[in-house]
Formats: sequence, C-alpha cells, structure tokens
Amino acid sequence: MTVSGPSPFFSHRLLVVVVLLIGVAAALVSYKLTRDAENERIEAEFTNRAAVRHALTREILGHYEDALSGLSAAFVVDDKITRQEFAAITRRLGERLTGAQAVEWVPWVPREDRAAVEGEMRSYYPRTSFAFIEYDARGQSHPAQDRPYHYPIVYVQPLRGNEAALGYDLVAGPTQAVLERARETRQLTVSPQVHLVQEKSDQLGVVMIWPVYRGAGGPAAAEKFQGFLQCVFRVHALLETAHSRQPDTILDMLFVDRSETDPARRILYHRPARGDSPGQPVTEVEFRRGIYREFALPFGQRDWHVIFRPRASWLQARATPAPLVRAAGVMLLSALAAGLLHLIGRRTETIRHEVNERTMELAESRRQFANMVHALPGMAYRCSYDDQLTVLFLSEGARELTGWTAEEFINGVAHFRDCIHPDDLERVREATRTALQEQKDVEVEYRIRPKTGQEKWVLSRGRGVYTADGALSIFEGLAIDITAQKKAELARLELERKLLEGQKLESLGLLAGGIAHDFNNLLSSVLGNASIARLALPGGHPADVQLRSIEAASLRAAELCRQMLAYAGKGRFVIEPTDITVLVEDLLPLLKISIAHHATVNLNLARSLPAVLADATQLRQIVMNLVLNAADAIQAAARGEAGEIALATGVMHVDQALLGSCVAGAGLTRGDYVFLEVRDNGTGMTPEVLGKIFDPFFTTKFAGRGLGLAAVLGIVRGHQGALRVESTPGVGSTFRLLLPPARKALPLPKPAPAPSTTRWHQPGNVLVVEDEDHVRFVLVEMMKTFGLTPTSVGDGHAATAMFRDHPGGFDLVVLDMLMPGMNGEQTLTALRALQPDVRVLLVSGYSEGDVLGRLGGGRALAFLAKPFTREALERKLRDLLG
Repeated sequence: MTVSGPSPFFSHRLLVVVVLLIGVAAALVSYKLTRDAENERIEAEFTNRAAVRHALTREILGHYEDALSGLSAAFVVDDKITRQEFAAITRRLGERLTGAQAVEWVPWVPREDRAAVEGEMRSYYPRTSFAFIEYDARGQSHPAQDRPYHYPIVYVQPLRGNEAALGYDLVAGPTQAVLERARETRQLTVSPQVHLVQEKSDQLGVVMIWPVYRGAGGPAAAEKFQGFLQCVFRVHALLETAHSRQPDTILDMLFVDRSETDPARRILYHRPARGDSPGQPVTEVEFRRGIYREFALPFGQRDWHVIFRPRASWLQARATPAPLVRAAGVMLLSALAAGLLHLIGRRTETIRHEVNERTMELAESRRQFANMVHALPGMAYRCSYDDQLTVLFLSEGARELTGWTAEEFINGVAHFRDCIHPDDLERVREATRTALQEQKDVEVEYRIRPKTGQEKWVLSRGRGVYTADGALSIFEGLAIDITAQKKAELARLELERKLLEGQKLESLGLLAGGIAHDFNNLLSSVLGNASIARLALPGGHPADVQLRSIEAASLRAAELCRQMLAYAGKGRFVIEPTDITVLVEDLLPLLKISIAHHATVNLNLARSLPAVLADATQLRQIVMNLVLNAADAIQAAARGEAGEIALATGVMHVDQALLGSCVAGAGLTRGDYVFLEVRDNGTGMTPEVLGKIFDPFFTTKFAGRGLGLAAVLGIVRGHQGALRVESTPGVGSTFRLLLPPARKALPLPKPAPAPSTTRWHQPGNVLVVEDEDHVRFVLVEMMKTFGLTPTSVGDGHAATAMFRDHPGGFDLVVLDMLMPGMNGEQTLTALRALQPDVRVLLVSGYSEGDVLGRLGGGRALAFLAKPFTREALERKLRDLLG
C-alpha cells in the first residue's frame, strides 16, 4: 500500500490562507502602532507648547522682580525720596509693571518718629488728614495703636482708586508675617491671596514685597533697614498679563498656590483656552483628568504651580485617519501577496518542466561562448579541476599574455604555476581554493613572469562548474592583462597616501584642540568648585589638603591641555628661562612611576646650568617621550638583566661636524650648548629603523600611533635646537638634545607669591555670559565671594538684551569667547555699541593668542584662560575694577 503526501495544490491553498491571516494580524498591529505614535506626537506637541507658555510666564514674573529691584536702588542711594520722585520713578517702570493695581512705599517707622512722619506726609497730602490707621473686622478705619514700630503705606502710585491704602499700618494687616519674613530673608516675598483694603468687592489680590536696605552689598553691620516696596496685584490681572503677551488658543491653564494651607485659596486663577467660556469653577482633581502637564512656578518664596491641559476640540482636530489608512494598506498588500502566490503556485509545475529543457540549452550556450572568447583581450581558459589542473581549453590570447602558445599549455609543456610569480603563488592557490569550496566566483589579481621575462599584472576571474551531486569538475574563466591599470593605481595610491597623512595630521590637530577646549571647561568647574569649597573652610580644616591636591591636579591637567592646544594651532607657547636640571628633577617621581617595572633611572645632572629660553611643558614632553621609548626598548630586549636608563645634563662645546650629524639643527653654528642625554641598554635599532623613527605614524611597538618621536623632533626644531641619535642593535640607544643657552643671564621664573590672607571685596554688578551651565555656576559663585552681585545668562543674545534693558546697570561683563549662535567677539561688538567704555573680562578654553590686539584691548578689556584659580580671577578683576 502506497501513502502519498499532500498534493502541491493543497499546499498552495494552505499557503494562501496563511498569508491572509498574517495580513490581518499585521493590519491590526499596524493600526495599533500608528495610533500610539500619533498619540505620542500629539502629547509631545502639547508638552512643548505648555513648556513655552510656562517659560513665558516665568519670564514675565521675573520682569516684575527686576522692576522692584530697580526701584529699590533709588532708596538705597537716597533715603529721602519725595512723593514726586517716587511717582516719577514708578511711571518709568510702568511698562514692566503692567497689570499692577498699585506700587507702594512702606517705610519702617519707630515709635518715636511716628509724629514726624505723619506731619511730613500731611504736607505731601494737603487735602487729607494723613495719619497711621488700621482696619477692624468690619472694614472700618481707626487710628493705629501705639506700637514699638509701624509699617505705614506713605506713597501710593497711582493714588486714584487706592486712597484707602494711604497710611495703612501693615503691622496690623494680614500681610504682617509676610513682611517680617521678607525683612528677615532680604528677598522678594509674595503674600498669599488677601482681601485688598482698596477693593470694595470680594476680589482677592497678592502683594509683591521687596525689602530695602541702605548700604546693601557692604558689611552686614553697616546695612540699615529702610522699609518695603510693594506691588499690589489683583490675582487675575497679574496672571492674565502673562497670558495676554502671547495668547495660546489650545491651552487651558490653572494656577495653584501649593504653599497655601487653605484649600479655598489654593487656586489662584483659571485661564480657559482662547475661545472657551470660563464656565463653572474647576477643581485641581478635575483639571488633572486626561492629558495634563504641571510645572513648578516658584515666585517670591511661594510654591506656585501651573497646570496645563489641551483643549478637547484641539485633540480631536489632531487625530488623523492615518492608522486606518495604513491598516487598509497592509490588508491590500497581503491580498496582493496572496493573489501573487496563487499565480506562482499554478505556474510552478509548468516552470519545473521547462527548467530541464533550458538547462541543456544553457550548456550548449556555454560551449558556444568558448568560441567567442578568442576575440577577447587576455586569455580565456577551461581546466579540469584535478591535482594537475589539466588545461582543456585555452584561447589564442595566451601567447600575447604569457609568451607560450595554447598548445604548449594543453600538451603540458607549460603550466599555469610556472607563470605565476613565486611570491603570489600561495595567495592565488588559497583564494581559488576558498572560493571554489564556497561555490563562489574567483577574482584575484597577481603577477606573472612571461616567457619574455618582463613581469606583468593579471586580473583572473573564474568560476567552477559542478555536477548534479555538487562535486567540482571544471574550472573556467578569463585572465586579463592589467599592468597599465596597476601602475596607474599604484601612482594614485601613493598620492592618496600622502594626502591621507596630511589629513591625519590635520585631524589630530583638530581633535587635540577640541578635546583640550572641552577639558578646560570641565577643569574650570573642578578647579573653581575646589577653590570655593576651600575658601569656605575654617583655617586648619583637614579637607584643605585634599582640596589643594584637587587644585594642583587640575592645574597640571590644564597644562597638558595647553600643550594640546599648541599642537592644534589654538594656543601659544610660554617661552621663559628654564633650568633643564630642575625640570628633570621635577619630573623624576613621575618617570619612576612610569617605568617602575622595566628599568632603573640613573642621574648625572649638572648644577647651575645656563638658562635656556623654552616652553617648559614642551621640554617635559621631550623627556617623557624619550624615557618611555627607552623603557619600551628595555622591555623588548628582555635579556634577563636589569634595564638601565641614564639621564645626564650639562654644557658641551659642539663643532660643525657634530651638528651636521644631527637629525635637526644642521644649520646651527658651533659653540657651547646645554645638553640633555637619555641613554638605555635596550634592543637598539638597525640603520633602516633609525632612518624612519621620526616619520609620523611609524612605530615598532604593538600598541602605539608613532607620534611620540615625531612630536619630539617638531619641538626641537621649534626651539631652534639639535637632536643627535646613536644606536647599536643589541647594545642600546642614546638621544642627545642640544639647546642654545640664553645670550645673557636671565632670572629663572620665581614661584607665584602666596595668596593674600586678606580677602578682596568690591561691590558692583557683574553680568556673567557663559553657555556651559557648570562653568557659569562656578563664575557666579566666585563673584559672590568677592562681594560682587552677579547676573548670569547663557548666550550672547540674552546678554545683549539684558545690557540694553539695564543701561549702566553693570560694572563689568565676564564674557565667554566660544558660544553657539552669537560668539564672544560678536557679543563684545554689540555691547560696545550700547556702551563704548564697557569693561569686559574675556574667558576661553583656548589660549589668549592675539585676541586682545585683534579686539582693540586696553584697560577696559582683559583675558583669562580656562581653567583658572580664584586668585587669578581676583587679579584680573582688580585690574579692571581698580
């Protein structure tokens, strides 16, 4: 009995059903994913608009704070501000106090000055019988009780409509506790919602209170409390102003005072979306249903929050039919795929019968193709794939390519392996064997040695012919002469190699400059925070040692960054008199740590050497590179004996013959030179290696980039010195650096003076412009330690706007040179257009270069490179502020 399997027709129908089911599932998944993505997009757009609205509200509230701060400056300068002067100043600030019901001056009046103040105010208000008053629970006014001190409202602007507030003693008012907190904290303080005495309705309001101290910014003992500046707002007028500046048609906003304990007064204001009617009062719980975003809005020591929710019609309008369209598209594609499978299944049997016929025709076509290849350039071949690779067919091009005829190859007189260059033979065999085993086409380039003896390059492309059981039987292909193309390619590759080397060097410079700049910004934060923390410690605190270690390590890292900037072309070397012996001794601990496991260091250092004019950082790099290379050579030798690195310094007379044998300095004149010698007993170098060690990217080490000695040679040439190298394989190497001494005796750099124990303080306003948050924070905190009042912004546009809004309000501007959008130079130009004599301290992660000369320096312009210590910043501030 014979059991047959499922028919092809049944399998075909089953496959169509499976495809349709998969299409339905894919359509449902597509609908779900598209709908989720659309919802995420809508929520992201809503969140973005809410964030913009929140930022605008914070900015407008900040304007009120700035306005009161500016108004308080008048009372700080002059404690005898008349009513007319107060009115004039308040009118000028009217634009910033839009929505305010009144601006009031509330002095602090001791008991003994009450009568005098009341008499003085009567002269200001001749039509009133001015007196200190208070209100009872029924809203009736009475003379204020006798108290140790009073907070009377003496100035009100505008007076019309606010007459009831004149003379009101706020010691007996609902905001008395808020006033005392403002006086204690010396910060802007906002009251909770209260009933305003000038209001006849149940309308609530809030009061912005600014304490005024005369002599603020100086010693605390010298400050004198004068009173309060108050800005009175109806709650809806204050918060409606923030919306009216730039109305949003889709946002429904609810302002909540979370610091309010009375639930009835937690909601400050509800602003429905534009076009919606106010409707019934809302609750916080109701407002948080559905999609909403909540942002903190701290203001005047009150924990205000604003909650946004989108307009329902807007959400409906944002929904699109895309999920349905995409699901329908997937269904349509699955239906098309099922139909296509149905057609393919019906044609499968027909094609199966045709394949065998076409196979025979293809074999015949291959034989016909062999007759055509005689006209092709090069040599067409067909071989039996056996141990001898017996040639079955070879085109007439074999004579021109190899010098042997096709008959000589077929008869075995000549063989392919005899033509292939011996150095390429194994590579050709391996490439051919691997490709044929994987049943892939063979394509390989190699050299041949023709009968004429002139070497040629050949491109061979071949493939295998396999039997039905997969066995390889025939190998056939085409070999083409590509000697001319190869020569042209080698010339092109040589040119590209030279260009690539140049690009590598340029990329190295750009990378070094970028890394050094970013590290200088990070080091500014580390060094600045350590300085501020150490400044806050009492004398003799145990943490002072660790903080000083952090500062020292940061300064050393900054020195390495300056070296990287110098290589990148964005820094400048510090050329100064240097004692090489002292420099080597300072590096000795680091050298011993670096080579502790490889060799010992022996010193023969001369004392009282003549100073050389050099960059100490660059000379340290020379010493480190030469010593580390010596350690590597000793490690590579591994002779079982102790490795030794000898360092020597001194003065020697150098003649012209010695200078001529140096790799650098052949053009120098003979005479006395200061020398530094590094000698090792490592592996040594052959003359071939010795001729390449200063080439960029040449290295004999397993790990490395071959830039160490190339950098050494560049530094030696930059210092107009000479370098001599002697090396013997198996014995060791000696590097001798020769530097010309200074023409006359110069004093070596003195150590920096110890910082003064007396702190320097200078009152004034400083505008800090820095785009990096952590650097801006350090600058602001440092300014505070000097007694300065800092205001910080994150970009040039904000700095220009701040400067324009406060003409003459800043004594100094600290300006970062590298910022996105509007860089330091552009910002400086804009500030000078507003105030030509503005004093500016430029800071940058790059070195100074010629920036002061390019920007027209002078006493009003200074430069400070990042990172910097507090002492360095203090010196620059002293120079600029006097």
